[in-house]
Parts: sequence; structure tokens; C-alpha cells
Amino acid sequence: MLELMDIEDFSSNNVEALLHKILHHLKVITHCEAGTIYLKKDNYLTFSIFQNESFSSQKVSSLDRSIKFSIKQDTNILAVESYLQSKIITVDDIYKDTSYDFKATKEFDIKYDYKTTSVLTAPLIDTVNHETVGIIQLINKKVDEEYIPFTHEDQEFISLSSYFIVLSILNAKNNQAELQRQNNELEKKIKQRTKELLDIQVKLQEQAHRDPLTNLHNRRHFNEVSESLFSISKRSNNPLSILMIDIDNFKAINDNYGHTIGDLVIQTLSDILTNTIRSSDIAIRYGGEEFLLLLTNTSIQNANVIAEKLRHHVQNTTIYSKESNDLEFTISLGLAIVDKEDENISIAINKADQALYKAKKTGKNKTISLS
Repeated sequence: MLELMDIEDFSSNNVEALLHKILHHLKVITHCEAGTIYLKKDNYLTFSIFQNESFSSQKVSSLDRSIKFSIKQDTNILAVESYLQSKIITVDDIYKDTSYDFKATKEFDIKYDYKTTSVLTAPLIDTVNHETVGIIQLINKKVDEEYIPFTHEDQEFISLSSYFIVLSILNAKNNQAELQRQNNELEKKIKQRTKELLDIQVKLQEQAHRDPLTNLHNRRHFNEVSESLFSISKRSNNPLSILMIDIDNFKAINDNYGHTIGDLVIQTLSDILTNTIRSSDIAIRYGGEEFLLLLTNTSIQNANVIAEKLRHHVQNTTIYSKESNDLEFTISLGLAIVDKEDENISIAINKADQALYKAKKTGKNKTISLS
């Protein structure tokens, strides 16, 4: 009879579908009317699969699926005894047999208008791990419309086939576990990749707003934030000062020392700006050798103090070079504040630019303010 079942018939990644397929094969081959499979969960045999040819699909769907039996000694319940003793047990007629407690089965018969007679119960043993994973019950063997006891051949068949059944169940569970592992790994990789892409996006966005030579904010960033700062300053009545800075004689520095030293001068000034201003202020490389500071909540008097501090710092800085002579440089600064009457920030920027122009025309290395 074993040749009628092929292990390939039981290959599936879905445990429930696999168990239904197994039960259907066994019912056909043993000519039984119904069958159930209980799998071990925690310390219980839990109702998992049920088939009955005499039940309608509606009746099957109405079954109480919370049925379970505690795995402990001396319950005298057929399923538990088969599990604990690791042996196949057959009963010809549950209503005549007094060896086991069939209370639950008889209650089932009354509730669902059924009559259970013969039962064959077999343990499902994992011989590799030496563990019983559940039990299978075949119910009401029927030949030529007559209910008869299960035979010795039926016992031999289920004994031989239970090995393949367990292998198939374990394979399906392992496949599910592997699939879950792969899904978890894939989800982890997707999350990691998403984070990397977001980080790249943030980095690219940040780079788009940064000057590559100095790492200061660029003019694009200034254009995006300046009007917002202007609006906040107007609403809160907090002063916003604008400081324009230009490196004195920068063309001559490039001509005499080369562009590498010229870049070093720009980087040196940017470092001084970064280390001097507050975190709430914004330093911009406005273009070429020209820089702009947005000094938030800063009066024209305090802005002048900051400007002079920067100017003296730069004046006392020496750039050391192996390729050429050591270099000192100076800056000119133009200062203005946003007035209440200003319609936009461009007005204050123009005033700071005019002040810077005046500082350069009147000797350089100085700060001039226009309020």
C-alpha cells in the first residue's frame, strides 16, 4: 500500500495545506470516513486539521477549533495515551470499549450529530530528534457502506507512512522558518538600504547647500533661509544684523603666491568665522573671496564688536607655507541691520555691501556700519 503514497505528494511550504493533503491520502488508502491531526504545542495536543466526508463545508467551518488535550499521565484519553506510549492504538467501537475515556468524542457526536465507531490513533515521531510532534487519528473505516474495524494492514501502513509524514511536516516547518529568516534578512537589508539612501539624500542635499572649499553654507542656502530669518526678525522684533566681509588684496595674493595659497587664505578665514560666531548665526561664502554673516538677535553695536573681533583675529593670523614666504592678510567689513521699515532683507544686504565698499575705498582692514 505504501507505493500509493509518494513523498513528493507531501512537499509543501504551507504546513496546514500539507497536513490536509496528508490526511486526504490516508483517508483514501485506508477507506476511513474522517480524520484529525493534533500537533504538540507547549504541553498540549492541539486540534489542527479535521476532515469528514459526511460533513458539509458549513458544518466543518462551525467546528470548535479550541479543542486540546493536556499531555500528562493517567488521563486515559486515547490521543494522549498514544502520544505518551509512542504506539499505534485501535479501537473497534468507542461506545463498547471501556479502556479509554471517550467523553470528549461522545460530546462531539452529540453536538455535531455524528456517530463515531472505529478509531485508529498513531503517534507522529521525529526519529532524528527523538521527539513526538503530534498524533494522527483515522475515524470510521467504511467498506461497501459498512463500518468495520481498522485492520492490521492499516496499522502497518500508517506506521510506515508516519515516518514520511513527520519528515514532510518538519520540512514544511523548516521551509517556513527559512522563508521567515530570509524575509527578516531581506527586511533588514531593505531598512539598511533605505537608511543609506536617505543618508545619501541628506548628504547630497547638504552638499548642495555647502561650499566645497570651505564647507560653509553657500549662496543657495542663504537664498532659502534669509527671507525666513527676515520674517522672524520682523515678527519677534528681534534685531538681525548683516555683516559683509571681503579679503583685502585677494587678487594680488593669487598673483604673487598662487591659487593654492589663495584657497588656503579662504579656508583660513572660513575657519576663523566658524570658530568665532554663535551656533545661531549663519556664515555664508557669498562668492569668491566675499563672505556674509547673518547675526540673529544681534544689535548693530554687538555686531560691530563681533566684526572687530574677527578683523583683529585675521590681522594677527599668519599662514605658513613651505612653497613660499609666510603670509599675513586682512579683511574689510561692512555692517548693516534690518530696519523695521525694510520690505525685504535685500535692503539690509545692499546697505552692508555699501558699507563694505566704503571700508575698502577708505583704506581697507576696517569695519564700517550703515544703520
